[in-house]
Amino acid sequence: MAAGWKMESSVEDVLIKISGEVDFTGTPQLREELHSFVKQTAGDVRVDLSELDYLDSSGLASLIELRKILTGDGRGVKIIAVTDQVDRLLKLTQVKPLFGMK
Repeated sequence: MAAGWKMESSVEDVLIKISGEVDFTGTPQLREELHSFVKQTAGDVRVDLSELDYLDSSGLASLIELRKILTGDGRGVKIIAVTDQVDRLLKLTQVKPLFGMK
């Protein structure tokens, strides 16, 4: 686990699963892994945060950056599952619609 979090991905399913805790200490490495994943895939990306216990503003910024990169390539991103903490952050910051959430 890198800096409190772990990212699993499936190039075939175009799926990213992030678990653990993402804060400013681990965000640079997370950004690198997200960028690498985007380069290896095509089509829309699904993100599973069902095992992500904590996400701070820098981690959220990484997800927003992921969306910006993907939309610039004509691709989309959808968050398919979240924990209560992550849901509260996404709701508070009003970014749920950016990730295909209600």
